[in-house]
Amino acid sequence: MRLLLINAYFGGSGSHETDAMTYCPPLGLGYIGTYVRDNTKCEVEIVDPVPQKLLKEDILKKATGADIVGLSCYTDVRFDCFDFAQAVKRVNPDCKLVVGGPHVFWLDKPILEHYSSIDIVVRGEGEKTMEEIISGKPYENIEGITWRDSNNKIVRNSDRELIRNLDDIYVDYSLLPDIGLYTGDIESPATMKRLRTVHLIESRGCPSQCIYCANDHWKRRFRTVSPERTVGKMEHLARTRGIELFRFHDDLFTASKKRVFAFCDAMKRRNLRVKFKVEVRADTTREILEALREAGCVSVSIGIESGSDRMLKRIEKGITREQIVNVIKTCKQLGMWVQGYVMVSMPDETKSDFRKTLEVSNLPDVLGASIFRVLPGTPFCRELHARGEIDDGIWFDRNRYEGMIFYWKENFASAPFSKKESQWLARYAQYYHFLTCPLTLIKWHGFFVGLSMLIVALLDIPLKGYLYNLAFKYKHIYRKFTVR
Repeated sequence: MRLLLINAYFGGSGSHETDAMTYCPPLGLGYIGTYVRDNTKCEVEIVDPVPQKLLKEDILKKATGADIVGLSCYTDVRFDCFDFAQAVKRVNPDCKLVVGGPHVFWLDKPILEHYSSIDIVVRGEGEKTMEEIISGKPYENIEGITWRDSNNKIVRNSDRELIRNLDDIYVDYSLLPDIGLYTGDIESPATMKRLRTVHLIESRGCPSQCIYCANDHWKRRFRTVSPERTVGKMEHLARTRGIELFRFHDDLFTASKKRVFAFCDAMKRRNLRVKFKVEVRADTTREILEALREAGCVSVSIGIESGSDRMLKRIEKGITREQIVNVIKTCKQLGMWVQGYVMVSMPDETKSDFRKTLEVSNLPDVLGASIFRVLPGTPFCRELHARGEIDDGIWFDRNRYEGMIFYWKENFASAPFSKKESQWLARYAQYYHFLTCPLTLIKWHGFFVGLSMLIVALLDIPLKGYLYNLAFKYKHIYRKFTVR
């Protein structure tokens, strides 16, 4: 039997956020593929089209020889996934087509109603579920799937329990596309980008309650691989593959204080002198940050979201402006490179709230500014449902909602800003950061590119982002000089 797992993104989305998907290998598919290979006699192949420079036609050729094809589905590229599912069924009508990923958890039945090419939707963790599908277990006995029976009736089985011990699963990187196809950490300074990098996910879930986050499919439970096992993996990769930087994509690396200290102790005991980057919250204590720095943490990412305490409370971030300021200052005192993220066009946001965000946007070394978006199953999505501003049809209307569903007036009457206003506010926040932090911009991209970006920012502010939009059309040239 042959299983083909595909990251169903083929490029050309026109979105900076979606393009970022190509910088990191499909680790979720790596976990599933490794588990299936280890527990069945199934042959497994994982495909990531953009880094591997594979055309849809190339992948369809692979699909013709597969018994089961699994597609990962993300909200912003959901139509890529659905269209490709139909193409797979045309070339291989006898295969079982399985779709999983963060987008499908809350939309399992509607997806099967809209797309006859999809046979099974996997809800939640896919390792054990995919192994049972491949092993021939009757579908009615497989937890965590929604499927069609012989009468074409859609059946929703009970949820699968979350994996209790994440040490029971792992990623075999030899099963993924070659790590050399992926860049280093794109948010790091130019010198760090060149380091040989591996991307890791060593925990699942986040206990925070942010209203925009689609983390509910993890039931807000935080589970981790044991620190000793994580450090052992890092040591092995450093020794066998020459890895110099480890980029953790855990939703919140510091959710467990006990885990952080155990991890740092294990790094010291093994004398593992490598660099790593993690995600932290603004309420992270100095004690934890000092331990991370001493263990080799050279960079952190922080979700700032807003400089307005009113907005932080509205989105239930659970942090304050004062904590944001203090944690960034602490990280910089400890010599860490800080990546901060902010959002605009949040629910009930005003221009005054945005100005408060600008006041803190020059604190991190790198600023990522995005527009507030709606994802299925989030607390804010449920809020829109209750107000009658959204229904499940929105996820299938490609005429209006082709990619990400942004919270702006053209999509939602209650949104604070229009599409044009939202795009400009996000761009202006970025430019404000460039102009107030020129030295870190040059450190990030190098002298010539950094200086060019400063000049563009100065020229583009009166043009309200026209030059940036033009430059994004030719981003492949930009990447030639900035990505190593």
